[in-house]
Amino acid sequence: MLKKFVPVLLISAAALLTLALSVSAKSINADPPVNANPAPVIGPNLLTNPGLEGHYNQQCSQMGQAPWIAVPCDPKNYNPSQLNLWATAQVPYGWSAWWRAPSNDFSDPNYFNNYPSYCDFGKGSTPDRCVPWHNPEFRDTAGGPQDTGPSRRIEGDNSQKYFTFYTIHEAGLYQVVGGVKPGQRVRFSVYMEAWSSASNNSFHSEGQPTMGMKVGIDPFGGNNPWSPNIIWSPVQESFDQFSQFTIEAVAKNSIVSVWTRSQPFYAQQHNDVYVDAASLYVVGTAAPIVNRTPAKPTTTKIVTTTKIVTSTTGVTRTVVTTSTITSPKVVTSTKVTTGTNTSSPYIGPNEYVVKQGDSLRAIAKALGLHWSDIAALNPVIQPPDYIIYVGQVLKLK
Repeated sequence: MLKKFVPVLLISAAALLTLALSVSAKSINADPPVNANPAPVIGPNLLTNPGLEGHYNQQCSQMGQAPWIAVPCDPKNYNPSQLNLWATAQVPYGWSAWWRAPSNDFSDPNYFNNYPSYCDFGKGSTPDRCVPWHNPEFRDTAGGPQDTGPSRRIEGDNSQKYFTFYTIHEAGLYQVVGGVKPGQRVRFSVYMEAWSSASNNSFHSEGQPTMGMKVGIDPFGGNNPWSPNIIWSPVQESFDQFSQFTIEAVAKNSIVSVWTRSQPFYAQQHNDVYVDAASLYVVGTAAPIVNRTPAKPTTTKIVTTTKIVTSTTGVTRTVVTTSTITSPKVVTSTKVTTGTNTSSPYIGPNEYVVKQGDSLRAIAKALGLHWSDIAALNPVIQPPDYIIYVGQVLKLK
C-alpha cells in the first residue's frame, strides 16, 4: 500500500536529469526569448475561452488511446466497454488536460524506471530513490482556494487548478486553434502560478527548487504533448504569484496548438499549478528566406531478397530481407496524404484531429468521404446531433 507520507528528499535519476535540463538557459526547441519591444498584435485573440471561465466539465478519454484526447462523456453517447472515464480531470470549455500516464504494471521488470504510480518502500526490490508519479487532479478554483486562501485568478471569476499530492507529474493544458495562415507569426501568452510546500501554508511555498513550468506552440497544430514539433519557452519559476509566460512561433499550418507544462522536482505534499488569462495573437509574418538552396527531393525503392538458410540442426528456413534505396527524383505533387505526417493534422494512418471550426460534413467533403461513413467508424459520434470536439481523433478507415 502507498505510504501517505513520502520522504520529499528522495529523487530519481530521471528527476535529476530533469532538473539539469530545467535550469539550462532555454529549451533546445525554444525560439529566442520574446523581444523587449514585442511587435503589436494583429486581429483578435484566437483562443476559445481565453479566460478559462465558466462551468468546468469532466474530460473523458477512449480506452487504449491517448488519455488527453477528449471524447463525449454523456452515457447516452458512449459504450462503457469502449471508454475510460478520467474522473480526475475537470476542464473549461475549449481546453483539454494532458498528462504523462504513470505505470500501474507492477509485473513489469522495468516498472521503477517507467514512471511508477507508487513506491512500496517496504519491499527490498524498491530502489531507494524511487519517486511516485500521478496524473494530476484538474478542477476550477471558483469554489476552492478563492474562498479559503489566496485568490488564484488574474481575471474573471474562474481559473484552472491542477495538482498532485505527495507525488510528481508532467502535465498541463492545451488547445488546438484555427484562424491562422502558414507563415504568420503567433504569440501565445498565459499567466501561471505555482504553490509547492510540505506544509499547509497556502500563502508560502518552500522546499521546491523548480516546478518546471513553461509554455509551447506546435506550429503544425498537433495534439501530442511529446511531439518534437513543439517549440517550448525556457523554464520559468513563479511561486506564490502569477507571472506571464510567453512564446512565439511561425505557423506551418492552418491550425496551431498551444501548451502549458509543469514538472515539479520533489514529491512534496502540495504540488499545485494555477492557470489563467491566456491569449494567442498573430503578430506578423516570418521574414522571407533569400537564396535558400532547396533540398534534393528523394524517392524510396524497396528491394527484397530471398535466401535459404540451413541451421546446424538441419532445419531449413527461408529468410526474406528488405532494404531501401534512396535516389533523387523530381517532386511534382505536394498533396498531403493520410499517412503519419507530423506536419499535418493527421497523427497516424487514416486518422484526423478535429480542429476549431470543423464539422463532420466539412471534414468528410475535404477528404472525399461521406460523413455517415466517418460516423460509423467512430461510435462516440452519435445521432441525432453527431457532435465532434476539438482535439478529437477520428478514424477514417
